[in-house]
Amino acid sequence: MREVNDGQREWVSLSQNASISRASKKRSWASFPGGNRFALLAVVLVVVLLIILLRTGSLQIFGSREMTIPETSGNAGEMVLEAQRGDIVDRNGLPLAVSDSVYRVSLISTGMTNAQLNRFLLDVAMLFDEFDCAFQSPLLNWLDVPADLRGENLLENDQSLTFVFRQPLEDVLRWQTNPNILNLVDPEKATTARRRRRVAREKPDELFDYLMYDYFEIEPDRDSGSRLYTDGEAFLIMQLRYLILENNWLFSNRQPITLSSSVPTTMSSRLIEQNHRYPGLVVSQQYSRRYTDDSRYVSHALGYVGAISANEYAKLRSVGYGINDVIGKTGVEQAADRYLRGTNGLATFQTWQQDESTSPVMVPGEINSLPIAGNEVKMTIDLKLQKCALEELERKIFEFRGSTHKGRVMEAPGGCVVVLDAKTGAVLVNANYPYYDPADFVNQSRDPDAAKRVRAMLTDAKYRPLLNRAISVTYTPGSTFKPFSGMAALEAGVVTPNDQIRTCHGSEEIGGIKWYCYARTYGHGDLTFARGMATSCNLYFFQNAVLTGIDTISETARRVGLGEEMGLDISGSVTGIRPSRAVKKQLNARPEDQRWFIADTCQTSIGQFYNSYTMMEMARGVTGLATNYLVRPHFIKEIVSHDGTVLVPEKIERVPIGFKDQSMEMLREAMVALSQDMGNRTGRLLHDFPYPVACKTGTAEAFNEKWEPISNSVFVCFAPADDPEIVIAHAISDGAYGQYSSDISYRILCEYFGVEPTHARMGNFDVYRGRTPD
Repeated sequence: MREVNDGQREWVSLSQNASISRASKKRSWASFPGGNRFALLAVVLVVVLLIILLRTGSLQIFGSREMTIPETSGNAGEMVLEAQRGDIVDRNGLPLAVSDSVYRVSLISTGMTNAQLNRFLLDVAMLFDEFDCAFQSPLLNWLDVPADLRGENLLENDQSLTFVFRQPLEDVLRWQTNPNILNLVDPEKATTARRRRRVAREKPDELFDYLMYDYFEIEPDRDSGSRLYTDGEAFLIMQLRYLILENNWLFSNRQPITLSSSVPTTMSSRLIEQNHRYPGLVVSQQYSRRYTDDSRYVSHALGYVGAISANEYAKLRSVGYGINDVIGKTGVEQAADRYLRGTNGLATFQTWQQDESTSPVMVPGEINSLPIAGNEVKMTIDLKLQKCALEELERKIFEFRGSTHKGRVMEAPGGCVVVLDAKTGAVLVNANYPYYDPADFVNQSRDPDAAKRVRAMLTDAKYRPLLNRAISVTYTPGSTFKPFSGMAALEAGVVTPNDQIRTCHGSEEIGGIKWYCYARTYGHGDLTFARGMATSCNLYFFQNAVLTGIDTISETARRVGLGEEMGLDISGSVTGIRPSRAVKKQLNARPEDQRWFIADTCQTSIGQFYNSYTMMEMARGVTGLATNYLVRPHFIKEIVSHDGTVLVPEKIERVPIGFKDQSMEMLREAMVALSQDMGNRTGRLLHDFPYPVACKTGTAEAFNEKWEPISNSVFVCFAPADDPEIVIAHAISDGAYGQYSSDISYRILCEYFGVEPTHARMGNFDVYRGRTPD
């Protein structure tokens, strides 16, 4: 037997143990599905994933000294792309209001710090100065440099500046204490140290220092005396900071604030090319409303546009209007606003900033929707006829103004002319004097003279140039009402071809009152219906009125639209007063004053008493007498899209009235008789006109605002009398006899029918004395 020593015995034992161990492991790995190699790979992958997870977590939680990746913050916003407002033209396509393409510069908040914002706004001011362009600065309405420095470049002035208030101190203090703006404390209420620090300043230099150091913190260090900016630079920054303050709601909600509505294309190109230098400044193609030179002739009917007010926005926001929108304020601009304004588009933008030490960068996004331009609105106004009417009206007013009538110097503060298309009711002329230039309302923000004129118009209580007198002022019609009371007598059978003669003795007692004719010495004698109309004899119409009765007179006036809603397509119209028993009861509180008397009927029949109508009502009523149809006057002829499609056709409303043919014929002959009567100025003007003219003059007794007795010079007519095409009504308050304003209609008729005037304008009306005062 072989002997084995201790060392060999130990090695054998280890070998045996190792063999046993390997065999055991082999059997163990073999027990896993797929074998030992796949199991080992799975274990390795799990370990690697755990290491990555732990490493990532440690970087997020504890950070790392070896590597840092700067984070950026960003915000997204939206900007409205303004639609081009549609044009407004006259009935022949002549432009009155158009929209010009301009480049607008707006400011949008990018989240700058106060110091960054101040520095940025100085860069903005320098940019505007470089291109000789002004930005909006409402602060200058209150605080400014002295007048002798206002033309200088503040960027080039490194001297200390003094300041002045632009408004009375009382108004300035009220502005400073406005809680929606500076919200400073009234000096009388500054009872604590905290309140005294925020007290309203009574000296302009002190206010400048407070705004610079404390309110806007343009200069952060008051105590050391070191400055970042000169006074001139600080004041420019202050102007822009105040603009942001007044529009804080927009700025806080990342909505654009307009800095300038129109900048040069060179400036807009700079901003587009170097947008990274001016984060927050946005250049957009906008449209500026421009009123043509002719627009002033039709200003009241056309209207004007302006920024939407808080009340308007509250009413219109639900139908898509925005807080920055420009909308029509009056006239057709207002009435057709929803067709004119178009549909705005929408674009997105993003603002990115690495940290507070770096300036933000604004990046344009996508255009979500393109703007759709507004539609063209064609008015019924005939510009050529409108000019003629307005020029004649103005001339006549200045002829009356300062002259004497019935022993009194006339003021003739204003008047109006209305011309209707007798067949459709289209308003061909809506002339008012005084008138205004609608361009002043869109230019006032950049033109001090325009702003001054607007303020003057808004405060003018004597001449009221913004008032559309044709639809908003009622006039006592005087004898121009006699065709209406005459039609009532014809319809009632009081006047017929066989029963129309009434005798004027110069005076007569009717209803317990003695009435006088202006021809009181001998009277007019026997009068037919036509001669009664031509001579305008009051006693003739009194006698017919008593037989006709107030109920029939009032009902006849109602049938032609007097004292009734007209349903105009522009706003601002008022409804006149048509006398009746019911109206007298409404206007008088005491029962004894509510009773109707025969004298009331007499006064009503000649256009006095409660009679009071706008000239638009009178023109509509005369149209009814002329055509036997009640029309609806309207200012909008049609609305047309860009491709020529008529979106809204002309709305013509003609309702048959039903007067008897005999009544129509007798009234027409009576009104033509006046134009053929050489005994008055009207006949001398119209007797040889190529087309027969039916007309009536009126000299209405009225009162001015001081309750002084005055006369209204009124005239109505239609032509051709046998087939009416146009109807004219005009009035001048505190004027002369109606016959002395008849040449206004004469010139309009000449213009409409293309007739060369054969009668010179009669300037000195006092020299013409006819047999009738009307």
